[in-house]
Amino acid sequence: MSDDERIDRLVDSLRKISVQLENLRVSLLALHQDISDHEQRLRVVEQWKHNLSPVLAIVSFVVGVMLSAVVNHF
Repeated sequence: MSDDERIDRLVDSLRKISVQLENLRVSLLALHQDISDHEQRLRVVEQWKHNLSPVLAIVSFVVGVMLSAVVNHF
């Protein structure tokens, strides 16, 4: 194998590695975006949970009072 062929093979290998690295970069960017989206959704869920806790406590209390009144009535 001549030196020119070796250099051509080396250049071809480097091009393939470059393409693979670019694919990896794009995949990592997509993964980072997915993680950011997931974290944003988790923050929204936590905010809803925080906002709904007092409402659920009040509803539970009212239902408990109503059930107690029904049980005491009979």
